Amino acid sequence: MVPGDRVVFARLDVAEALGIWRHATGRVVDTHDETQAASEGRVTVDVQFDGHETLQRYLPDLFEKRTN
Repeated sequence: MVPGDRVVFARLDVAEALGIWRHATGRVVDTHDETQAASEGRVTVDVQFDGHETLQRYLPDLFEKRTN
């Protein structure tokens, strides 16, 4: 995932816990892939959904990239 990618939650329970509509589309606004963290598999992303503050440093596998 890179900044600008459109995403939805792959884990709907997380979306519901955050009060975000199940199929709402967000955008990746930043990635955090510091060298050591990336080598350990701890890359994280910041995602913005309309009407919500930016979700900071979430694991990319919580989201699915949207192609449409």
